[in-house]
Amino acid sequence: MKAFRVAVALLAAAGFAWAFQGAPVNEMCPVKTDQKAKPNITTTFNGKTVAFCCNNCKNTFEGDPARFASRIGPQPRTALNSIGDAVKAAKEGQKPAMILFMDAGAKSKTWGEMLGDKELDESMGKVAYAAVLFEKGSDEGKKYSVSSAPAIVLLDPEEGKVLKTMTTATPKSVKTEIENAVKKVSKK
Repeated sequence: MKAFRVAVALLAAAGFAWAFQGAPVNEMCPVKTDQKAKPNITTTFNGKTVAFCCNNCKNTFEGDPARFASRIGPQPRTALNSIGDAVKAAKEGQKPAMILFMDAGAKSKTWGEMLGDKELDESMGKVAYAAVLFEKGSDEGKKYSVSSAPAIVLLDPEEGKVLKTMTTATPKSVKTEIENAVKKVSKK
């Protein structure tokens, strides 16, 4: 049974990595900045897909990614690994916590990609963001009334109160709900 749980945990982690991969975050090559990037020549940097104009540039980038990181635009968001970490960071930053409940399904992959949309860059900086594995019947699922994945839950970290649960989402709707949550938390 223990081996089964370890295997499930490894598959879930692989599913999360897969879910956060997506289309390249850049249009221009970060090495030869005057060249258009090709979406079929890519590498992964900080969990995001970065495209290059040629394999030489890809190899140069991989040799020293920090040197070129500023050229790929805003740095990707990093999801915290637990609800507790998100609530703690939200309290410290006096902002809402945003929890993405995910599974390894295609819809969760789409949501992970959607949350990487450049339109959300500013809004995502206003929340403490965590992505967690949804387990049917789990205590966390019950506590936040999440019955399936994917789902986004916005929390008031001080009260532990759910401000909004989203079971359908677009970048525009996520942006709107983050702004609403920020207003509710900042009124205190």
